[in-house]
Amino acid sequence: MRAGAVLLAVGLALSACGSSDDESTATDDETTATDDSTADSSGAIEVRLSEWMVEAPATAEAGSVTITAVNEGGETHELVVVRADSSDGFQVDETGKVDEAGFAEGDFIGEIEEFEAGTTESGTFELDPGTYVLFCNIVEEEADGTFESHFQQGMETVITIG
Repeated sequence: MRAGAVLLAVGLALSACGSSDDESTATDDETTATDDSTADSSGAIEVRLSEWMVEAPATAEAGSVTITAVNEGGETHELVVVRADSSDGFQVDETGKVDEAGFAEGDFIGEIEEFEAGTTESGTFELDPGTYVLFCNIVEEEADGTFESHFQQGMETVITIG
C-alpha cells in the first residue's frame, strides 16, 4: 500500500475518533510532524497551525501538492515552505524573523500569506522528493517593545516528500 494511502487511512480513522481540538497535545516547545493532519494520494495535505505549533503529515507524495492550512489558533498565522533538512542554520534577524530571501536559489518554495484565526487558506506548490520545513514567520512587536517570533516560539515542522 502506498504511503499516501496509509496516511489517508490513519487520518480518517483519527478524525472519526473525535474532534481535532480534543486531540491536540502540543506544548510550547513541541514541533514534530504528526499524522493528525492528513495527506492523500491526490497531492493534497492538511496542515494545522496554532500557538505555538505546526502539525503536518510526516510524509506526502511528490508533485503538485495542495496544502490546506487551518488556523486553529487565536492569532494570525502564515505558512512558509522551504526545502531544508531542518531549520538549523536559518538566518534570523534581531526580531526573530527568518530571512526568506537568504535561502539558496530554489530552496524557498513559497508561502500561504497571513490569515486570521479560525480561517483556512490553501496554496499549491511543486514539491520534488526531499525534506521540507514548514513554519510561521510572523513577528509581532509587543507593547513593551519586545518581539514575539512565531518561528522562535516553535511554529515549525519537517515533512518528507517522496
